[in-house]
Amino acid sequence: MRWEQLFDDLAARADHLERLAHDAEVADRRVREEATVLLGDRLRAGERPVSLLLRDGTWLRGVVAATGPGWVLLHEEGGARQVLVPAGAVLAVRGLGRHAAAPLGAVAARRTFVLAVRALAGADVPVLVRTGAWDLRGSIERVGADHLDVAVDAQEDVVVPFSAVLSIAER
Repeated sequence: MRWEQLFDDLAARADHLERLAHDAEVADRRVREEATVLLGDRLRAGERPVSLLLRDGTWLRGVVAATGPGWVLLHEEGGARQVLVPAGAVLAVRGLGRHAAAPLGAVAARRTFVLAVRALAGADVPVLVRTGAWDLRGSIERVGADHLDVAVDAQEDVVVPFSAVLSIAER
């Protein structure tokens, strides 16, 4: 009889240790998975409006229309306009849920900020380019590897490094 209790006790301890090991493995996997989540994945998962705090202290509020590596396209509240925001211009996000969308696929992952700006240049639409120092109204004429040229009138283009861009909005 004592042997049965001894072996039952050993089995119970083994089961307990197995549960502890399983719980630790689950916790470790969760931490590892969370460490791979990109901000863009979390932004894409949301359906409610978010607020983006930009480097100049202004807030943009709207629903995320699209994201790519290094950028977010926000449909401003009230349906006023769409705004392209480079990720480097964002200091904080409010209203973001805890869930994340699946990572971008191989093709979508190649849609960089440069390609998004080139798409706007190709569309030849009037834009408002916001920088920390001033706002430029015009159209995007050329897009380089690290800058864009904004035609502010028929005679002058202003060259803006991507690092200075806070947002590019439809006018």
